Amino acid sequence: MPPEISLEPPYGPRDPGGMAALVDAIPDHIEAALARTDAAPWQLPAGEHEFLAVGGMGGSAIAAELTAAAFADQMPRPMLVCRDYQWPACVTPRGLVLLSSNSGNTEETLALEAQARERGVPAVTMASGGEMGERAARYHLHRQHVPSGMPPRAALFHAWVPVTRLVHALGWIADPAPAWREAVLLLRECNRALGHAEPEAANPAKQLARALAGRSIFVYSAAGPTSAVATRVRQQLNENAKLFAHSAAVPELNHNEIVGWQNASGAQRISVLVLRDREDTAEATTRLDLTAAYAVRQGAAVHEVHSVGESRLARLASLVQFGDNLSLYLALLGGADPTDIASIDEFKRRLAEHKARG
Repeated sequence: MPPEISLEPPYGPRDPGGMAALVDAIPDHIEAALARTDAAPWQLPAGEHEFLAVGGMGGSAIAAELTAAAFADQMPRPMLVCRDYQWPACVTPRGLVLLSSNSGNTEETLALEAQARERGVPAVTMASGGEMGERAARYHLHRQHVPSGMPPRAALFHAWVPVTRLVHALGWIADPAPAWREAVLLLRECNRALGHAEPEAANPAKQLARALAGRSIFVYSAAGPTSAVATRVRQQLNENAKLFAHSAAVPELNHNEIVGWQNASGAQRISVLVLRDREDTAEATTRLDLTAAYAVRQGAAVHEVHSVGESRLARLASLVQFGDNLSLYLALLGGADPTDIASIDEFKRRLAEHKARG
């Protein structure tokens, strides 16, 4: 990537949607979500719930996936995420469903709401309004409000905080609020190093973006909490930076994907981004070390990002924040509008035309 492309603000027409400001505002989003859920806590349908099933897509789904991964070793009952038009057969009236759609108009999530109603499954909703908001009012479903006016992927923490508090309201985990308050302070401190106002010479996210520019990016992690973050980073590279990206986790990738590295052709154009956390098991750490070393031998470049913070939630949030900044800077280096999602809009238009033709 030519060095003359600057990562220093102001970005002006390079960031017409203000994504840089939204990424910098992540700590504010956490505070706002805590205040909102303090003022309007979850109101759950009566009874014991044997599971929690979350229906959503994109940024709405990843909030649930991050929650499920973060608390999998604590929750006494299962939490599943459905990114589809239909629930699996196990979603029955014995559980609870959360219908999550930032806009309130996600067609897959609306289909899941109708199916849950047909099956008699208790439900709560989370949306800024739209059709889901109307259905919540019509069918007397509790709705947790999320703010509108920003891309759903930029509103992640507005959804992630409430989902964790929903799991707490079910009695499955301890109150996550203290960890979120830690995250606010931690991410504000991290902003000083990673935010767009910090010059590239002292900004590790800008420096890493410069190293990754023009390359295919594979995001590797341990299974468990960081694997959900790897998914989030991949999605941000897709949507913000307009890049193909891939994510996988050990130990599974050592049983299949690693064979792909036998063919070194093209590896020189690949960068592997390894996400690390202090709770990675010794086995996962060894596998990531060996996988990274193998990728280097085959000609790939390997970079690592380590979580920071004390609580698990805060550490995962720190990795998400780093990934959001990284995707922003890669967009700027590649001349891509970080907010634009023209391909999604075009696909939705074509899908609507296809349905209209019957």
